[in-house]
Amino acid sequence: MKLIYAVDVALLALVLYMYYPSPSLPPRVKNWQSRGTFFNYKEFKIFNIDEVGQGGNEEILICLHGFPTSSYDWVKVHGEILKLFGRVIFLDFLGYGFSDKPRHHTYSILEQADIVESLLTFNGISHYHILAHDVGNTVGLELLARQKKNSALKIKSFTMMNGGIFPETNNPRPIQKILLIPILGCVISKLGFYQLFRFTFGETFGSNKPTDEDYKDFWSLMEQQHGTGISHRLLKFIPERTTYKDRWVGALKKTSLPVLFIYGPADPINTTPFIDHYMKLVPQHKISVLGENIGHYPQWEDPENVMQEYKKFLKNILP
Repeated sequence: MKLIYAVDVALLALVLYMYYPSPSLPPRVKNWQSRGTFFNYKEFKIFNIDEVGQGGNEEILICLHGFPTSSYDWVKVHGEILKLFGRVIFLDFLGYGFSDKPRHHTYSILEQADIVESLLTFNGISHYHILAHDVGNTVGLELLARQKKNSALKIKSFTMMNGGIFPETNNPRPIQKILLIPILGCVISKLGFYQLFRFTFGETFGSNKPTDEDYKDFWSLMEQQHGTGISHRLLKFIPERTTYKDRWVGALKKTSLPVLFIYGPADPINTTPFIDHYMKLVPQHKISVLGENIGHYPQWEDPENVMQEYKKFLKNILP
C-alpha cells in the first residue's frame, strides 16, 4: 500500500509539474529580462544580456552565475561592473533562469562551457575576463583548462566567489544529496515548493538573508518553464567535480593568469577549511576574505565590499 501511495503522489506531482503554469514575473525580474535577448545554441535558446559599459576601455567581462539561480544574481553589482569594463555579458546557463530547460537533458559542465564559448565566438570576442560564482566557477575552470597558446579565445583574468572548486572542502546541503539519489531525486524535484526552497536556499546565506521580495524573485526565475523539476539533473555537476578534479584543479594550479577568489566565510557549503586549502594548493593566487557574517552569495549579501575587492584586483589589470 505504501508503494502504491508513493506512486500516486509521484504521478500527481508529475501532472502538476507539466500543466501548472509558471508564476508571473515580479517587477525587478521583468526589468532584468527586458535587458536581454536569446542566443541559439543548437536547438536551445540561451538568455543573455550584452551591454556597453562605461569603463572607457575595450575590455570584455562575462559573468557566470551559480546553482540554482541565474544571471539575476548579479543585479546588485550590475551598475558597478558596467563602470569598469567596455562591455559586459551576463548569461543564464542551459537549464537556468530564462534559458531553455529541457526536461530529459543530460546537463554537464563541459556543455555549459561549450555554450559560453559559442556565445563569445558568435559575438566576435577573442579576449575576455571572467567573474564567476558557485557552479560558474566550475564552468570557468573548464574554460581555463581549454586555454592553449594558439587558442582563439583568451582569458585575461579569472575571479571566483564561493563555490566548491575543491571536492575535499565542498559540503553539499542535505537537499542536494537527496536530489542526487536516483529516482528519489526526480520525485523530490517535482514536489518542490516555495516554502521548501525558501528554507533550504536561505540556509546558504550568512546573517544578511534575502528579503521576502528577494526570495520571490529567485523563485520566479527557477520556476520559469518549470525549472524546479529538473534540479536533480542540474546537480550532476557535483560528481563531475570529482571526476574532473585533476583537469580543473590542475588548470588552476598551472595558470599564470591573474586569479582572485572572493570568499564569504559564513558559508555552510564551502566552510572555512577552504581558506587554508586554497592558500596551500594555489599560493600564487589571491584570496580576499569578507566579513565573518557573509555566506555563500557574497555579491548579494555584501555587494559593496565585493566590488571594492574586485576593483583592487583589477587595478593593475585593466588599462
